[in-house]
Amino acid sequence: MSWPMVRKALRDLRWTVFWYALGLALYIVLIVSFYPTLERQQEQYARLYQEFPEFLFRLFGIDPTQVSLLTTFAGYVHSQIFGFIWPVTALIFVVLSGTALVAQEIERGTADLWLSVPVPRVHLLVSKEVALLGGILVLVLTSEGALAAGAAAFGGDLTARGLVQLAVASTCFLIAFAGLATLASALASERSKAAGVVGGMGLLMYLLWVLAGLTEEARWLRFFSLFTVYDPQAAMLGELPWYKPVLQLLVGLAAAVAAHIAFARRDILA
Repeated sequence: MSWPMVRKALRDLRWTVFWYALGLALYIVLIVSFYPTLERQQEQYARLYQEFPEFLFRLFGIDPTQVSLLTTFAGYVHSQIFGFIWPVTALIFVVLSGTALVAQEIERGTADLWLSVPVPRVHLLVSKEVALLGGILVLVLTSEGALAAGAAAFGGDLTARGLVQLAVASTCFLIAFAGLATLASALASERSKAAGVVGGMGLLMYLLWVLAGLTEEARWLRFFSLFTVYDPQAAMLGELPWYKPVLQLLVGLAAAVAAHIAFARRDILA
């Protein structure tokens, strides 16, 4: 790994990370600020939720069998933030940033200059991956800080264990897609094509996860989606099964290794 290259990659990412982190933090605080209203009207909201169709719950990452939890702080935060809005927004950052690692250098015609740095190719790519991982951690920790502050200010029931497990679940989820984005970037010559492939893959996985929850006949589809092992509600309750973040982490690492192999073997000089 080349630390000068890490610092350069971090400088390139700093404003993108800043605006994504700030936007998510403000959104989290805003949504959490409405929790006291929900808490005061739990019975009315519980009756309202009973009227919603199952498909609508599934579409927004909510298990219909756990509707009763929606009036709790963990359930509320899951349904309004970490079940749909947060992962979609964070994935946009990861996909766009991850697919830029190699493909953008080729697209801009700066690949020859980048590869002229007197360090092995593996160090060049690892340096950018470390910077991307740093961006992911900033995004997650900023969101965690906003959630913790909101919970303290507005009476949310959130334990330190739940906060830590949520950070682990969110980080490993993003690492899995960061690995896939890096692999697509190492194989493609245009950032837009790489981003389209990974974005389409993410959308397909989400749809497969939704369909898997609708009928028993389609349950097998859940094995083809990373969203199956993304469980922020269980994390906030301190009940996250350890194998879920581990599986996501393994997918990300495997994809990153494949990206290094592809990057080392291909001729990408402009």
